[in-house]
Amino acid sequence: MYATQLDLHRHFYALGAGVIEEVRVQRDKGFGFVRYSTHAEAALAIQMGNTQSYLCGKQIKCSWGSKPTPPGTASNPLPPPAALPLPGLSATDILAYERQLAMSKMGGVHAALMHPQAQHPLKQAAIGASQAI
Repeated sequence: MYATQLDLHRHFYALGAGVIEEVRVQRDKGFGFVRYSTHAEAALAIQMGNTQSYLCGKQIKCSWGSKPTPPGTASNPLPPPAALPLPGLSATDILAYERQLAMSKMGGVHAALMHPQAQHPLKQAAIGASQAI
C-alpha cells in the first residue's frame, strides 16, 4: 500500500507542529513534501516526524527539502484534512479531499499570481519515505 497526499496531510496535521501550507507526493520518486508557514514549524515537524516515523505501516524519514522559496512568497494555509472512516480510503474519499484542496487554493489565486510559489529550505519539511509513499 502506498501513502497518498491525504495520508501525508493527515499524518503531519496530527503532529500539530504548525500551519501546513502545501502537501505533495511524488510517488514515482518515493517521497513527499509538507510545507509549513515558518522555519520553526518545519523544524518541529521534522523532529516530530522522525520520532513518530510510521505512515501506512512503513517507516519514514524526515529532512529539509532542497528547493528554496523566494522571500516574500505568500500562500494560504490548507484546511484541516477531512476525517475519513477507517481502515482505508475509497476513490470517492480521495477525490473529495483533492476537491477540498483545489477549492482552498482557488481562494489564494490572486496571491499566488503576485508571488510565484516554489519551495524554501527554511519553510519546507521534505518527507522522504521511499517505502511508504
